[in-house]
Amino acid sequence: MERFHLVGCIRVEPPLRRVEFEYLMAFAESRRWSRPDGPYAVPGNPLAECLDSSLDLASYGVPAEGQPGLLCPWIPSRAGEILVPVDGLPGGNGLPPGEVAGWLDYLSEHFLRPGALTEKVDEGPSAETFVDFGFDHVLNGAAAVSSDRTGLLTLVRVAANQIRVEAVSESVPSGQSDQVNGV
Repeated sequence: MERFHLVGCIRVEPPLRRVEFEYLMAFAESRRWSRPDGPYAVPGNPLAECLDSSLDLASYGVPAEGQPGLLCPWIPSRAGEILVPVDGLPGGNGLPPGEVAGWLDYLSEHFLRPGALTEKVDEGPSAETFVDFGFDHVLNGAAAVSSDRTGLLTLVRVAANQIRVEAVSESVPSGQSDQVNGV
């Protein structure tokens, strides 16, 4: 099984407002499954949601439409000035580079940048959630994703909300990932 590790941080300018910080924390702490209330819904207690007996287990394993996966690997820092990797995802932040980049793009496109998609939500259960969002943030920074199996190191760069993914190293030939200096 391939495991991935994520390190790095993405600056958020201007820093998040309190309401943005609280929402993005709850969003990242909750499993991003195909919820009946839509893709922006967050449960009151994200860590206990799976204990709900009325939970539709068939939908619980399906990512919400348009979301890159079931786990968002990014949370805001306490000051709301940076996005940092979530500790404790399976496999050491275990998401592949495309999904890591996909989540940054999703957060920017839906919640943070000028013209974000939720800025236009004016009815339904999510409408009040985004009233106090600023939709004025710019993301800049970089993160590296490494694969334990292949040795591939991938850089995810963000400049003015534009995301670029690039391989930094070649894959290690099979069977050689544990060798150091020919040993």
